[in-house]
Amino acid sequence: MFVAKVKSNQKGLLALCKEIEVSSSIDSHLSSKIKQSSERIRRDVFVYSDCVYSWSGVFIHSVIRVDKSIDGADVSTHYYVSNDTNSAEVFLERILQEWSVETMHFYKDTALQEDGCKTNKGGFSLSILRSIVVNILHLNKVKVISRKITDATYDLVEALTLSSMTRLKYGIIKW
Repeated sequence: MFVAKVKSNQKGLLALCKEIEVSSSIDSHLSSKIKQSSERIRRDVFVYSDCVYSWSGVFIHSVIRVDKSIDGADVSTHYYVSNDTNSAEVFLERILQEWSVETMHFYKDTALQEDGCKTNKGGFSLSILRSIVVNILHLNKVKVISRKITDATYDLVEALTLSSMTRLKYGIIKW
């Protein structure tokens, strides 16, 4: 089963999603409100699963529209397609799981300049080390990751303190 975001440069698929939305009825709807940091995020999820559509050899069973607003500001609309039929709640959960992975890649690229690294050997190992660094910072509830990385870059004690705090707090080392 897949859930894939329809991007703005996929004009034909985006047009198909909008056409399906207009010609179909809503099979499932969910209104979700969460507080993240100091922001209130509202998502309205609409699922259209009336028919099966073929697109470039892939069968689309559901079109999902997500309307998102932060602190009541302008609503942004995103479309997703899936080869499965499910509830709006299940689709939202899967979409948010995918975004958590994308967030990790964002931190690895912006704070650790992963895309700018042109190594020929050990790229996979470096990627794992970058993931460990980002996870340690998340576990220590660091708000501005790029600043903390800059601070810890030239301060070995700071870097080791972050690592030790994580290991003690989450039981990686026992005293």
